[in-house]
Amino acid sequence: MKNFLIFSLLVFAIHSTCAQHAMASISGRVVSEDGKVMADTYVYLENTSYYVETNEIGKYRLQVPVGNYTLISVSMGFVKETFAISLYENQEIIHDFVMVADKNMILDEVRLQGKSKIQKVRETAYNVVALDAKGHYNTTTDLSSLLEKASGVKVRSTGGVGSDASISLNGFTGKHVKVFIDGVPMSGLGSAFQINNIALNIADRIEVYKGVVPIELGSDALGGAINIITNQNSNTYLDASYSYGSFNTHKSNINLGYTAASGFTSRLNVFQNYSDNSYKVKTNLLDLETNSYSKEEHWFKRFHDRYRNETAIAKVGIVNKTWADKFLFGVTIGQENADIQNANLMKIVYGGKERESSSVIPSFEYNKANLFTQGLKLSIMANYSQVRNKNRDTLARQYNWLGDYRNKTSKGEGQYSLGKFENNNGTIISNLSYRINPKHHFALNNTFSAFERKSSDAVANSETSSEADNFKRANSKNVLGASYTVAPYRQWNTSLFGKYYSVNVTGPIDISNTTTPEYEEGSRSFNSSGYGLATSYLFRNELQLKVSFEKTYRLPTTNELFGDEVLETGDASLKAEHSQNINFNMSYNYSFNQNHSLYADVGFIYRNIQDYIRRQIEQRYGGAFYTNHGQVQNVGVDIETRYYYKDNFSAGANLTYQNIRNMERYSSTGQEVIYFKDRMPNVPYFFGNLDADYNIKKLWGEGNSLSIGYASQYIHEFFRQWESEGAANSKKIIPTQWSHDISLTYSIKNGTYNISLEAKNITNEMLFDNYSLQKPGRSFAVKLRYFINNNSNN
Repeated sequence: MKNFLIFSLLVFAIHSTCAQHAMASISGRVVSEDGKVMADTYVYLENTSYYVETNEIGKYRLQVPVGNYTLISVSMGFVKETFAISLYENQEIIHDFVMVADKNMILDEVRLQGKSKIQKVRETAYNVVALDAKGHYNTTTDLSSLLEKASGVKVRSTGGVGSDASISLNGFTGKHVKVFIDGVPMSGLGSAFQINNIALNIADRIEVYKGVVPIELGSDALGGAINIITNQNSNTYLDASYSYGSFNTHKSNINLGYTAASGFTSRLNVFQNYSDNSYKVKTNLLDLETNSYSKEEHWFKRFHDRYRNETAIAKVGIVNKTWADKFLFGVTIGQENADIQNANLMKIVYGGKERESSSVIPSFEYNKANLFTQGLKLSIMANYSQVRNKNRDTLARQYNWLGDYRNKTSKGEGQYSLGKFENNNGTIISNLSYRINPKHHFALNNTFSAFERKSSDAVANSETSSEADNFKRANSKNVLGASYTVAPYRQWNTSLFGKYYSVNVTGPIDISNTTTPEYEEGSRSFNSSGYGLATSYLFRNELQLKVSFEKTYRLPTTNELFGDEVLETGDASLKAEHSQNINFNMSYNYSFNQNHSLYADVGFIYRNIQDYIRRQIEQRYGGAFYTNHGQVQNVGVDIETRYYYKDNFSAGANLTYQNIRNMERYSSTGQEVIYFKDRMPNVPYFFGNLDADYNIKKLWGEGNSLSIGYASQYIHEFFRQWESEGAANSKKIIPTQWSHDISLTYSIKNGTYNISLEAKNITNEMLFDNYSLQKPGRSFAVKLRYFINNNSNN
């Protein structure tokens, strides 16, 4: 209630101020001379602080005091357009701009759009990188593969299609890095809608925040954040694709939208994934008679790893009205079915264990710029997810990698399970911002989320549940943030911000002082605050320096608190992590001869974390659990460089080094540990990427093109466990990995028809991300895509 009053008072105060002036409005649309809509074009009144950017269909609207003005529209690569107007009280003027290409600045469309996005990123004080997804729509690249093109980012998966995936950003992995979709946390959306299975064509771009995260995301992230921006296109369009690949992998996607002149809009995105994941792995073989594992590793084909999921996302509503830029209701429906081939240790194999889930997620979105007065913007997003899970482990068998088994006296290959559980999660995100003029900007954000897990099948659960399993599991948290951004000069801007965290957790807590757990239901609350700043200075439009500092908290996630009911065990007594973070970034962007562009970026990071939440693997059964480790420190650097030649050729490379070490000298019993100042185990510390693309225009016809792509990834060897433990010849190491991918894409009629051929891991390297969990070897795929877009229906 207090947060709502703050928002209401601010809106009332601003509205009362603007009501004292006689106002008028100007609106219209900006298109190019060939009729294409022009988004992100600046429209402003000369010699005033009133300005706006056009939306995704080229529309703009300004509310200004009465008077005589010159209205101006500007966009990179086009001649500036002007229009003289006289405004009277309550008058509404409509004026459309037709932009003419600047003959002295000829750039093709793709390069022009890319440059504009890079420029917008550079002008922010936050260390953020924007990855354009549209250039990969014709390939079988998924969201996780695209993310790895950013320096400092490593996506760690546990296997093939549909396997669990976690993001490592600047040395912090898993739950330390928050993932959002259009500013909404993805943690409560269910396993059928995550980065490991979402179709890439749903995304317009991906924003990677390294370090400080803007308050608009309402985040308690520690190592950074990933924000997937979906296609906000309000045009009428159809995008359909299908791909087939190795291991009987099928992926399909249909993405369509319709917007009428009245402002009514509807969007539908349906995607599907299926794979047998029948690739070969190299691991130890269990002798079922002696119950011992072979010393040597052998090759085996995965025989119980089928995965499929289907998801549909529908939205309907109104856009581009005086009372709302966007007013949408939506629903996401998804289902998933997955065999579980192995535990968190590859040698422990299953033959009948599986999981399934279904999700229903209604949502609401409201957005209005220039609410009551110029510069005031309000956005509200809300969703409620109901995710039903069923985990089945009933066979009284023990399997080995040959598919043979022996009978057991007890049910369950791992832990006997037949129960059904329901995860309910609600989220409300409110953003209110006021740009007084181009130099001063205020913002408020409030993000509230609530989670509850409960049994949905008491009869089935009664067979396998303990008393602790019936305890309530609930978690609610609220993050309130405020920021002030000042830009005294075009080259310099600074953001100051503060956050207030509140959390309440109810769940089973182990009260035993022995190795035998004893649980009771308990509740606890946590409140704290954080703060920070981010500043940026641009030298001669080419060299930019960014510095940021933050004191922040990361609240435990629901999986860390309560587990996943499959292979992970939670701990409801986990403490929140807290950290002091410093980032320094230097970037250089230079174009010469109108044909060549060079971009380079160097970033330095420092993190000092207390109560670090560490994921560990239990060695006997291969389960995972979470603990508060203590103090962890990270000092790292990432480097990225990229070169462009017209729209014909591009090449880039990035390297990341991160020195994340244990700074906890003593154990919980007070004894000094031998791994003090060791690198944190099972975390890559030196890795990089290399990629290149060559485009041939007008091949076999006007509007046709051929693209040839190459990508490579390098990961240096790292320890699976503490490097100071064990004899030198017995230390477990994840070896150095270097993989190579190639692709070939042919587009016809300006991208209406497309076909792509791809080969991944062409040298068939053994690839690992987590412990001994091997990823697929060499694979091939073909993708067909059809795309039409009508951007002149409004």
